[in-house]
Amino acid sequence: MKQYVYFILFLFVFFISCNRNQVINNDLPVILLDNSNDILPISSFIEDLDYLELKVTEAGIELGDILDVKVLNGDYIIYQRRANEIGFLRFNQSGDFLNTVVSNKRGSGKIKNPLDIIIYNKDYAVLAEDGIYIVAKDGEYKTKLIAAQMPGSKFFQSNNKFYVLNEVPDNGLYTIYAQHEKTEKITFPEDRLREMGKSNLIEYGKNDIRLISSYSDTIFSFEKNEFTPESRIESSEEYPSFAKVWRNTKGKETLETLKYIHNTHHTKIKTYLENDSYIFLTYWLGSYQTSALIKKDTWTTLYFSQAVNNLDGGIWNTPSYLSDNNNLLIPITAYKVSGHIISDKRHREFEKVQLHIAASGNPVIMRCSLK
Repeated sequence: MKQYVYFILFLFVFFISCNRNQVINNDLPVILLDNSNDILPISSFIEDLDYLELKVTEAGIELGDILDVKVLNGDYIIYQRRANEIGFLRFNQSGDFLNTVVSNKRGSGKIKNPLDIIIYNKDYAVLAEDGIYIVAKDGEYKTKLIAAQMPGSKFFQSNNKFYVLNEVPDNGLYTIYAQHEKTEKITFPEDRLREMGKSNLIEYGKNDIRLISSYSDTIFSFEKNEFTPESRIESSEEYPSFAKVWRNTKGKETLETLKYIHNTHHTKIKTYLENDSYIFLTYWLGSYQTSALIKKDTWTTLYFSQAVNNLDGGIWNTPSYLSDNNNLLIPITAYKVSGHIISDKRHREFEKVQLHIAASGNPVIMRCSLK
């Protein structure tokens, strides 16, 4: 009889625990990945813009595709790929080229496939596919701090430990690495499966960090050396999340998994940007891309499929960075600048930018101030 009572008590506690967790999850703010066919003028959410010219021609260097932009200690860090070269270049607030921080082809320390870069004491820490390196701001190679095959392409540092966001399924959301500590061995799937998982990492202000993994429907914040749920991601039944689709592939072989995901319309976040005031997302609903801008004070959301630059007749493209002063940063190549056709005859201010960039051949960073 006692055992039966204990069993009933156990079920009751378990049921209450599950319900409590469910209530906590339901109390989280919801980011709804909704569909939109709206074409919006950027004046509906942008109040001003300007263009920062990256003066690479004057420095005698060439810049390839800009993969990402960061602002670290006031400098613009450009992650670029040109032919077989990939690396990080540093520019000042005026767009003057300062130096190549790290590259797989140039500099004192050639690092194979650099992936991400953060501030580390007075230097930079660089995440690469084979470990974590320390490089000075002027590009001087210092040391390889941690040697390991890395499970992701984004990372941050806290209390002398490095947190690498996993893009590998079934190994948790992140892996922790520290100097002089044994590194965790990660089992990597085939490249075709590994490339499916993409993670986003946001650091803004002094201590705010957000983690977004393709394998989870939750956005996490980092507090007191652990991640806690910050908000939930939801989408329609017509377009289930990649995480839900992935959970349905358990037990399938690689080829079956690839076919199932390819043939199932789903939702997947492409870009996630956040600061104290805003969240900006771009995501895929099946084969359709949608953008969403969320005001955090009211949690109101603006959705659009396309945006038209009606402020100066210039380009609009996918933002790469959201600064602390509410500027969306959009890198644009010289080719796109010169090839842009101004369709809004009321705003032709962009023509001056086009003529100048056509002469210089320099790319620009479009800086858009959110309302």
